[in-house]
Amino acid sequence: MQDIYQTFDFYKIKEKLLEYSKTELAKYYIEDLHMLPNYDEVKENLLDLNEMTSLVIRFGPLPISNSANALRLIDMAKKTGLLTPHDLNLVAEDVLTIEKITKYFSKVDVSYERMKKIATDINDLTNLEREIHRVITPSLTVADNATPELKEIRTSLKKLEAKLQDKIATLAFSYSQYLNDDNSTIRDGHFVLPVKTVDKNKVPGIIYDVSDSGATTFIEPLEICNINNEMTALKIAENEEIRKILKGLTGLCLLQESEILHNNAVIGHLDFLSAKALYANEIDAIVADFSDKQYVDLIEARHPLIDRNKVVSNSFHLDEEKRIIVISGPNAGGKTVSLKTVGLLVLMNQCGLAIPAKKACLGYFKNIYVDIGDNQSLSDNLSTFSAHISQISEITKVVGGKELVLFDELGTGTDPKEGEALALAVTKFLENKHALCMISSHFEALKEYAFVSGAIDNASMIFDEEKLLPTYKFHQGAAGHSYALWVAKKYGIDVDIIKNAENYLNGQEKNDALVLMDTLQKKLDEAVKLVDKLEKEKKDLDARLKKLEVDESNLKIRRDKLLEDVKDEKEKLLKNAQDEISFILSKLKNNDIKLHEVIELKKKLDELEENEEAPDYNEEIKPGDYVTIPSMGLNGKVERVSGKKAHIAAFSFHETKN
Repeated sequence: MQDIYQTFDFYKIKEKLLEYSKTELAKYYIEDLHMLPNYDEVKENLLDLNEMTSLVIRFGPLPISNSANALRLIDMAKKTGLLTPHDLNLVAEDVLTIEKITKYFSKVDVSYERMKKIATDINDLTNLEREIHRVITPSLTVADNATPELKEIRTSLKKLEAKLQDKIATLAFSYSQYLNDDNSTIRDGHFVLPVKTVDKNKVPGIIYDVSDSGATTFIEPLEICNINNEMTALKIAENEEIRKILKGLTGLCLLQESEILHNNAVIGHLDFLSAKALYANEIDAIVADFSDKQYVDLIEARHPLIDRNKVVSNSFHLDEEKRIIVISGPNAGGKTVSLKTVGLLVLMNQCGLAIPAKKACLGYFKNIYVDIGDNQSLSDNLSTFSAHISQISEITKVVGGKELVLFDELGTGTDPKEGEALALAVTKFLENKHALCMISSHFEALKEYAFVSGAIDNASMIFDEEKLLPTYKFHQGAAGHSYALWVAKKYGIDVDIIKNAENYLNGQEKNDALVLMDTLQKKLDEAVKLVDKLEKEKKDLDARLKKLEVDESNLKIRRDKLLEDVKDEKEKLLKNAQDEISFILSKLKNNDIKLHEVIELKKKLDELEENEEAPDYNEEIKPGDYVTIPSMGLNGKVERVSGKKAHIAAFSFHETKN
């Protein structure tokens, strides 16, 4: 059966993911990436990815540096009992990475619960890291102060080295007339002098080497043999002490084996999710909604391996009612790319990856079966048709519900009539199996059957008839033409050949079924255009209705505010008037009041009567405004304004009283 990972070039997706991964574990997970085994695992992986994608956009990439596979280090420690300074440093670096991750997530709010749960489920190994870095230097050597014994050994070594250098310098000067070079050198860990071979007997000592030419003999003078021996003994002691120190650190690591492995797994898991999220951002991908039904709904989906500047986005829909799509249209028009786009995006989704689409909802599929491309097998001595039939045979034996099937040019490669009959029979078989299928074909019988079957939808790759070029746009709901003669004309086929072919096609050989197909197709095209037009008009009406609803809401708010303002102002005026009247009456009751004061108070009462009107609003009124006249219980729209008068088309309103 055809390998879907190879057919869809899934290794290229993995290569892109590997570019974003930093840890050995994440790289292993990526290399091992495949379809997850069940619905729940896919759902959980997509929920994690959705959070991680949002997280890296909002807070930036996770602070993860290179991390080794701790299981490999622990296994080595168990086998040898000894980790190298480099290995121990890797263990310590994981601890520092965990600290950085913890600090990163301390700034992350609770909306990222899944990621915070992963990042906080860790072990504190700070003491182990401090002990390792106390002993192991940044240059990955054991520090002099690792133990008092090592410090003492190295101090003695330095003193001996200084003594040896002085002695060598003295001997080089003393034997200078017998030397080929003034500088000493080292052979087998011993300091030696480059003595002329003819004079080798004049420098007492031990011969360690002879030059290729034989002109120089390397001799360790007897005077420094003892110093060299002491140094050798100290270096052996140094190595033993270093081994003891490393063994101790290795033991500490083994004591905390489970904690080290757990933290390492957390780092690797977060790095894996981060790589998927960063790749999603690169290709402008989304995490698809996930359905528990057989469902494919891809809006403006793109093939992720085609250049963003060249790829054409398309929308595809399959569900349990419309289970099969038959795609027709011109050769090299994009049928195969459409099949591969749907197949690869479903595969990516079930591997827990984001997919390049504007919007998407996908169901879970137990298997994806494909027969795409040239399956000719020279090793099995199979023709292209035989290879296709072999694939189809295997698929039809095992296919069932909850599975996706993709067939490219079903039934081609043999006698057209027999191939068409076979394609139709296979399609009906798949229809009864309730799998979701996409089939590319030029066969008219398949297009005709799609018209009468409720479970099958025709689709086509649109062809620009004016430019004679494919547009690579997928259109679901209408069958397409092959445009074979037009394409042949474009590629320079002789005009007479084209003309004869057109005569043959339009002559008696064009049967009634083809005429019916053409008629139905034209009517369907007209219906599709009408639906598109109605959809556009509906969107315009919805937008206008929404605007009217907003305007009505704003008008009601404005009216209520005006009523409230009028009521407040009226109450204020009444209160002031009552206060004034009370004051005047109290004055009039005064027996000592004088005549001119009575006249003055009477004047004030007259003024109060004149001013007992509604408040004056200075807001400018213009045609088209809606106004309220509370005293008359009217709402209205201003039609025109003449000076200080406004002509209003009014309608009444009634306030609800509790």
